[in-house]
Amino acid sequence: MKIGQLTYDEKQLMIDYLVNRAGEPGKDPLVIAICDGAKELVSLTMMDGTYKMNEHLASNKAYTAALLHQTTKSWKEFMEKKGTNLAVYGDPRMTSLPGGTPVITEDGVLLGAVGVSGWSMEEDQMLASEAVEALKSAWREGERR
Repeated sequence: MKIGQLTYDEKQLMIDYLVNRAGEPGKDPLVIAICDGAKELVSLTMMDGTYKMNEHLASNKAYTAALLHQTTKSWKEFMEKKGTNLAVYGDPRMTSLPGGTPVITEDGVLLGAVGVSGWSMEEDQMLASEAVEALKSAWREGERR
């Protein structure tokens, strides 16, 4: 798979989307991590009131989604189906916690991934996927690909 890079504006679009979602009445704050196509952390947003451990969770979710080119929810389901655990992979940054979604263009270029932590695991995954979909929607409107 080809590797690319998210622009500042693309990262900011996803961050703004997620911050706005977390700003809805009764919602908890989020930690938002974004990795590039090389799996390196390029953005970390910690909303006021988040827990420090969520920084690592969100970062590892983004890392894993970029590494495996799939959501961390899909990865969790695969591991459960195979009856395996993370220890066999020998990578301490990998996680099977839902909340990570890769950013892949229509022509198959991996630009990175977003990881979200702060709500339930299912909600974290929903939010990460929504953020990527918001970015892809912007692309369909002509802002990138």
